Amino acid sequence: MTVGDNEWAEDAGAWHDSNLTEIRELLEGGFDPGRQLPWLRSTPLHQAAQEGAVGVIELLLASGAAVDPVDADGATPLWEAVRHGHDEVVKLLLAAGADPWRPCIAGRSPGVQALFTDMAGLFADLPGAPRISPRLRELQDTVDAMMFSYETYNEELCVAFVGGVSEEDVVRRLGSVPELCPPLEASELRRAEQDSRMEVLRVGSPPGGGVVLFQADGILPVQDGVGRTVTSGGGVLAGAFPFASPSVDIWRDGVAVARPSVYEQLTDTSMMELWMCRFGDCGAHPSTATERALSLMTLLTSTYITEEWLWSAPMRLVPVTLRRADEDG
Repeated sequence: MTVGDNEWAEDAGAWHDSNLTEIRELLEGGFDPGRQLPWLRSTPLHQAAQEGAVGVIELLLASGAAVDPVDADGATPLWEAVRHGHDEVVKLLLAAGADPWRPCIAGRSPGVQALFTDMAGLFADLPGAPRISPRLRELQDTVDAMMFSYETYNEELCVAFVGGVSEEDVVRRLGSVPELCPPLEASELRRAEQDSRMEVLRVGSPPGGGVVLFQADGILPVQDGVGRTVTSGGGVLAGAFPFASPSVDIWRDGVAVARPSVYEQLTDTSMMELWMCRFGDCGAHPSTATERALSLMTLLTSTYITEEWLWSAPMRLVPVTLRRADEDG
């Protein structure tokens, strides 16, 4: 990194307190503290808020940076501070005059987002604080409880939940006959997989409804051909590697509709289920990426599992005759 070189400012980690000396020299050299950074699509204040860089924010504000600039997504630095869970940055920006109730994403303000986190106390008594309805609070608490119920899940294999389709219809849509794929006890499944000369998926119905597709040998339940085939006659499939990846693949009525990532910034068009499952939250809420991904899959499909059920329940071993995704073009 070269001090004075504007390209340095475009580095995602540049606006950190560890670079305070270099940033001070950059500003003293005439760098505009409120400049829009094209590559990052935001301002230095946004970047410092994401980093939790209190010293950098103090320096930028003292150098004339506006406290409430808007980035390319419509977010303010206060929104980023809330999203990343940086309490001290939130306090600093509020003291500097940041508007807690300014709509940022999907009409939501930083303050409203914070009212559903441990930072609620920083906003609840501010002038203009909205009243959160008991019903909405109860709904979010219910989703949070579901997320935390997945806290012990640590299975690294791929799994998909299917809603709106029966287990027998899933088997048929995969090209098999239910009567030829009877449920097998857990102790028999692995042996049957090893003996099979075809690519197979484990298919089962957990208590409470829905259908689960679990990775067996050679095929993934989030593969394009599987998602398209299983939902082509109606239904929704949501799948992921919940313990290893922050993304969820979503198929509805034969079409891949979304692949949201737990940590990506939400937008005006984001599904309500993403908000409820804390997608876009980078530290304000203690839930993990695994818990959020599985909860989204549950909300979309009304399917809930435990890891114990996944490994102990009888399941069908279903041969799958689909083209691979790389053959689909």
